[in-house]
Amino acid sequence: MKRLRQEEEQRQYERMINPPAPHELGGQSAMYGSQAFNPATSIGQGPDSQEVDDVTFADVNRQMALIINVLVSIIACSVAIWIAARRWDVPQRLGLSMTGSGLVAAAEVAIYMGYIRRIKDAKSLEQKVVESKEVVQSWVLEGTTGAQKVIAADSMRFRKGKHR
Repeated sequence: MKRLRQEEEQRQYERMINPPAPHELGGQSAMYGSQAFNPATSIGQGPDSQEVDDVTFADVNRQMALIINVLVSIIACSVAIWIAARRWDVPQRLGLSMTGSGLVAAAEVAIYMGYIRRIKDAKSLEQKVVESKEVVQSWVLEGTTGAQKVIAADSMRFRKGKHR
């Protein structure tokens, strides 16, 4: 068993130093082929696990809802203008309706681009913030210091705030 473990460790070391080239025909599944049944590799630690995945299921849902919302608002605006201009001739109503829906579409795009710009600015500011950690209080689990000695004869427990 010792010899087999050493050989497996040596193979893992060799794979780590000289990763195998992906096969031309295998595609994505070939990239995982060497690590598919490796017990040392756990789930989520494949070759692509280090990359940041910008598109998630929630993002796709949000974008689909946004597209549907924009289409509904454009169509509703167009129908509302068409109904409001019912006394006009058909070519004028159509022109007015199309112009109004075009303006709504342009406004929706401008609002969305502003939103995206603010999100990117917020992400860049958040990445620039340096997190500082400070130890507020520490506990000694084994042994006590001079300030933390408790007299056993009193058997009184001291707590923060109110002493009983």
